[in-house]
Amino acid sequence: MVKKLLILIAYFMFFVSALIYFTPKISIYNYAEKELLNYDVIISNETLEDSGLSLNIADADIYVKSIQSANIKELDIMLLAIYNSVSLENITLSNAAASFVPLNIEYVNIHHSIFNPLNVYAHASGEFGEVDATFNVTEMSLKLTLIPSDQMSKNYKNTMRQLSKNEDGSYSYDKSF
Repeated sequence: MVKKLLILIAYFMFFVSALIYFTPKISIYNYAEKELLNYDVIISNETLEDSGLSLNIADADIYVKSIQSANIKELDIMLLAIYNSVSLENITLSNAAASFVPLNIEYVNIHHSIFNPLNVYAHASGEFGEVDATFNVTEMSLKLTLIPSDQMSKNYKNTMRQLSKNEDGSYSYDKSF
């Protein structure tokens, strides 16, 4: 009985793994890119590579309402059903944002798990410092915690005033949509 159960679990795991591996990730990406057009977001000049378990995107230019907003050197999307993640590296924001935040972001990691399906978590690091974010899907609320760098604290005081200072020296921002 136990042997049959183990064989059944092994077949199930193989089926799920094969399904994830052979999913047409580039087609799903093209569909998502088409849907982003409804929000006036265009991704261009990118290079796509399906690496089996993830989709790798290089040198993507992001335009919002026909204004170049960012360039992302590396983007990795991994959809594993029970754990999904998006990793972005070497992001350069448009010069239009220079008066609000530093323009270079080292990395952003976003992940979601079925073990906590109501929250999407993110962590980012860059010239601004470090940010941890939580987005609650049911409440449509975003909570950010920023540990600012010296550059952020000194040169971007107007942006820092928008945030609430915590007792531990970090700053927080809460927004409901």
